[in-house]
Amino acid sequence: MKYHYFYQSHENKTLDDWIVAKNRDDVYAQLRKRGIKPFKVLGRNPYAWKRWTAIAVLAALVAVLFLVLLRGRIKNLREAENAAFASEERSQIYGDNAILHELASDGWRKAMGNEGDAWLARHAIPGVMCDCATGGLQSSATASDAKKRNLPALTTSPVRIAQDDVAEVAKMKRLVNNMKQELAEYLAADGTPEDYMALCDERLRTERDILSNVTQELKTLETRMTPENYDETAATWAKKNAMLRSLGLPTLVIPDDPKDSGR
Repeated sequence: MKYHYFYQSHENKTLDDWIVAKNRDDVYAQLRKRGIKPFKVLGRNPYAWKRWTAIAVLAALVAVLFLVLLRGRIKNLREAENAAFASEERSQIYGDNAILHELASDGWRKAMGNEGDAWLARHAIPGVMCDCATGGLQSSATASDAKKRNLPALTTSPVRIAQDDVAEVAKMKRLVNNMKQELAEYLAADGTPEDYMALCDERLRTERDILSNVTQELKTLETRMTPENYDETAATWAKKNAMLRSLGLPTLVIPDDPKDSGR
């Protein structure tokens, strides 16, 4: 079997290559001998057909039986599945940039179908402000001002994730549902929806400030980078990225070693 593996070089570069091995365990064994520690290996182990044929047939029969017995409960199972995977911590959404731009351009209103849920969506991605005219941060983060803004009503009812939702929308709905759980806990502790919205504004503003500051620091660091201090610079860069990643913020690509530009 042929496997595609990815690893980090001593120069902190992500590299990839192919290797022929009996199975994935053999891949790791061979690469250990070469002093390589892959962080990802693509390729499936070969099937042991003779050993698993009878089990596969039995599994297929059991699957058919369950489909027959549970036909009337498929809808409930799907709803349970939605509930089980409805929550997800605030994080970046990666996917089709054209789709993401279209969704963000109207403040996620079409995707969410509810102004309160759309408001949460605009605060669900760490450090990212909606680029639509009315979907960004409010001018003030105080509860008293929040009550004067005619803000949308928030609910703690989960957003339904439909089977035909594109990946970007499904991801956002999971993020919003996580915020709804956060809101429910906040309300249970005698908080108000207005205060929670103010806190969301402030959290997003703080995240944007952190990302802006770190970006500026790394730009300055890059201007001072030389072949002699590249390793030290790369190590500092990696630490900054680790901090951004821990906050759910987008990381910044480490520049190439200056000495490689002359090759």
